[in-house]
Amino acid sequence: MNKNNYNFILLSLFFSLIIFALYLSYIGGYGSDEDTLPMIGVFEALLNSGGLMTSRFTGYPVAEIGIGFLSYHFGSFIANITTFFLFIGSLYFLFKTFSEKELKYEKLLFLILCLSNPVLFFDNIEPIDYSWSLAPFSFGCYMFKKKRIELALLFFAIAIGARLNFGLFIIFFVLFFENEQKTKLINKIYFIFSCLFLGSLFYLPVWYQFKFGFDWLTAARPNEQGFIGLIARFTYKVINIITPLSFVLIIYSFAVKNYFSKIKDKNIKTIFYIILSNLLLFLWIPAELSYLQLGIILFYLFILKNFKKKIILLLIFLNFTTWAFQVDFLNIIYKDKENKCSPSHAVDAKINPHIKEGAIQQYLENREMIKCWIDLETKRGKKILEGKALK
Repeated sequence: MNKNNYNFILLSLFFSLIIFALYLSYIGGYGSDEDTLPMIGVFEALLNSGGLMTSRFTGYPVAEIGIGFLSYHFGSFIANITTFFLFIGSLYFLFKTFSEKELKYEKLLFLILCLSNPVLFFDNIEPIDYSWSLAPFSFGCYMFKKKRIELALLFFAIAIGARLNFGLFIIFFVLFFENEQKTKLINKIYFIFSCLFLGSLFYLPVWYQFKFGFDWLTAARPNEQGFIGLIARFTYKVINIITPLSFVLIIYSFAVKNYFSKIKDKNIKTIFYIILSNLLLFLWIPAELSYLQLGIILFYLFILKNFKKKIILLLIFLNFTTWAFQVDFLNIIYKDKENKCSPSHAVDAKINPHIKEGAIQQYLENREMIKCWIDLETKRGKKILEGKALK
């Protein structure tokens, strides 16, 4: 295929995905994530009474104020597209950080590979906090590469303020990433300490609220079924975020060619250290698939740099098939399955290969979930249902 035609097809596909994301952002309302409304509630409480609260255990001040501000003043559409374009910015700057030499089509191919993943695409057209932490982390990585240390410090601190766990990713990135002018280890340690200190300042109010205790540094772990249950959840969900068919193709590709030898490259090694840290965190709390966003993005970057182009294109195709239908190999049994508004609580699983509805259908069906968390009789509840500004 002519290179110009190839680039045109990639560019057309990319802008088609952007347009589709804008459309879904417009019709999607405030999404289907039960944490969105509590985040907006944090902003409203601060605005109306000055009262301090957190949307979840730790709280995520940057995302709570950012998403709350946009939702309160402008409505769900602006909150959704802001979240989506923060995600696009994250992909761009992560690519620029870990790419020394790039072909003209590589950037587009990487963007499309990431956007074709159903979790990365559909989770980032809702007002949730993952993109609000991933974006400043990505900007900080790029600024660190360019030796713009003050800006890197600023963005890394904001990333921690959006999600506390990004402090771990920052530590691994700074320790192992090398640019043309190597940074001394002691300077890296000083920089990491500065990032963690400044980022932790976002959490001072909640620390005061808990009387200098650390009870707020907790999260609910699905450990009712013990260690074996955690391992099973972890494995199943890691396969699901890659998607089962793509997982098989990747395992086959690694078996045919020893891609692990590529890890000796300094920046590839940094990528795998961050992926490993992400996997270990997810093993501790194997809950939402979006917890693995950074890991899957960096893994796709490794694939882009090392796999043959035809394999990458096949992965993109397999990802897009999951938008129409999805292959599953387990039948998950949930507690109180008939009540759609009850929290998803898996109690058992049986091996049962089957085809289920695709990501698009799931996304559209989940728009009704917002009704579970609002009072439709109130003016505020009606505004939330219609995706309007809450002002």
